[in-house]
Amino acid sequence: MVAPYLPGWFIFLSPAIGAPVSLIVGRHKRFWAGIIASLSILISLILTYVAFVQVGTSGPIQNQYLWFFNINVGVYIDNLALVMAFMVSFVSLMIHLFALYYMGKDPNKHVYFAETALFTAGMLGLVVSSNLVEFFLFWELVGLCSYLLIGFWYFKPNATSAAKKAFIVTRVGDLLFLVGMAVLYESLIGYTFSPQGTGPLDIPFLISHAASVASYIGATRLGIVAVLFLAGAAGKSSQFPLHVWISDAMEGPTTVSALIHAATMVTAGVYLVARVFPLYYYSAPFAVYSVIGMGAFTAVFAGIVGIFVNDIKRILAYSTISQLGYMLSAIGIGALAFPAVAGSVGYEGVALGIFHLISHALFKALLFMSAGAILIALMDLRDTREMGGLWRRMPVTVTLLFIGSLSLVAFPGTTGYFSKDAIISAAWDYHLAFAGVAAYLPWILLVTGSFLTTVYTFRMFFRVALGKPRSHLAEHARDPRLLALLPLIPLAAGALVLGPIQGLFYGFLDPSSLIPSVPFAIESVPVILLAAGIALTYILYGTDRWKHISVDSNPLYRVAKNKFYLDYAFTNIIAERVIAPISGAFTAFEDAYNSAVDAFGSATSSFGTTLRRIQDGIVENYFIVLIIGLAVIFIIVGILGMM
Repeated sequence: MVAPYLPGWFIFLSPAIGAPVSLIVGRHKRFWAGIIASLSILISLILTYVAFVQVGTSGPIQNQYLWFFNINVGVYIDNLALVMAFMVSFVSLMIHLFALYYMGKDPNKHVYFAETALFTAGMLGLVVSSNLVEFFLFWELVGLCSYLLIGFWYFKPNATSAAKKAFIVTRVGDLLFLVGMAVLYESLIGYTFSPQGTGPLDIPFLISHAASVASYIGATRLGIVAVLFLAGAAGKSSQFPLHVWISDAMEGPTTVSALIHAATMVTAGVYLVARVFPLYYYSAPFAVYSVIGMGAFTAVFAGIVGIFVNDIKRILAYSTISQLGYMLSAIGIGALAFPAVAGSVGYEGVALGIFHLISHALFKALLFMSAGAILIALMDLRDTREMGGLWRRMPVTVTLLFIGSLSLVAFPGTTGYFSKDAIISAAWDYHLAFAGVAAYLPWILLVTGSFLTTVYTFRMFFRVALGKPRSHLAEHARDPRLLALLPLIPLAAGALVLGPIQGLFYGFLDPSSLIPSVPFAIESVPVILLAAGIALTYILYGTDRWKHISVDSNPLYRVAKNKFYLDYAFTNIIAERVIAPISGAFTAFEDAYNSAVDAFGSATSSFGTTLRRIQDGIVENYFIVLIIGLAVIFIIVGILGMM
């Protein structure tokens, strides 16, 4: 029996153990709940470094055991898993440290820290899983924890409603992901696995044998599996049309929003596509086209909606949806824009997408926690129209918000610039690799999304930071103590200076990857649009001009303001007019069927009761019945004989 690789297992077991310990200890000593949860995640970060050294010495770590039948359970740690584990543990640790301040006065903070530690454990377990079944179990644990944390302030009706919405919407994607696994499992029946003990859903097997799997089950069927996996990713990573839950999820604590958007739940879908990317590469082309199309369209769609949102947390939520679209489209674009060499299987796209995922994790955690500090100062006032002038009253917090905003809009020199503009350049290379007008669409959509990102980000920032205070709360806002903001400093530094490691990062994930190179004129387009967007938003929102703009009567404004009526379509049309009647019909049929079964049972019981009365134990009565029966038989036989 293979000895367990304990550092790999305890990457996720440490916070999993820390969760109940922080809950139990925290019941008696509230202060220690956050300390215990944070220490358990720090241990995960240290163990990830230990695994990094081991992988660098001896290659990927695969340590698994037979669970049941041909389903294995274990850990698989390669360079991709290491990058994700580093990101999850580090960003989650910073968020937990900030939450010591943010949740400091909450009477149930021991419950909060237990749930966030379990949330982190679920994400880390998902990252290092060696089998898709195990991956799916951690995937569901992440979904459960998000439900608990979004609805943590359960006394707020909006919070409980948002938690249920998130849980239900993501279940749609989860079901399709599960169907995809079932189709893949059934399709591989009869496949000869090597080495012995390999299971059909083992992640290392699917990665290394994707070409033979495609040959065995057919590229079209594998493409269907890949699209079903993508549907699961769309639910978790809030891509169109399953994005509708994420803006409502802002009803939870802001540190929960930071955890969901930066380190855990929404990155899980992108990681799924990156993790099993060879399946997409060797499947029918429609699978990769689906990744590109969904990602690029979502980047623009979320940007349009984000321009018309006034809630600071919801603006950041729509920015997350948009940036996740960039990540997914990068993975697909990289697969087709760059030829695979030396067995790289088009991993250039994975490197592009994951680098932006890491960049996004840093600046999005920074943005949400900066917003959280502002909301504490403003007693949870979230409408940017009632803020203003906060840069002078909260200089440290708003400067951190500014750094995060610069990286979000890909301001030259920031980490976001290196990660996002590389994706846009790759989209141009995609257009060069394929003929036709449609080949331009990814680049056009992503460039447009970049401009929209600038507009909604600086619309938010100028309203928050500049001008005069527009409310009593804004007038009296002050920075929190600097100790509370210390966890934001490493995130701000990462959002500013990690860009130059771009080439090293790409090479770490795939030695054949190169930084996309396009003509200077094409490379300049996003920067020009960035400058135009900042100038436009400053003219409108750096002053009071926006107060005099009225677009309420514009039908296009109403459509965008109502999020293209998707919530109405899902709730009032699909749920109430389609699913509810179908569910009602099934319920009526089930009730009728149950009533029929009950009636048949009652009739059978009554008939048995009647027959029991005949069995009275008196021999004379039995003899009489026998004589009568024989007489009836003779009469019937006689009648039949006469005929």
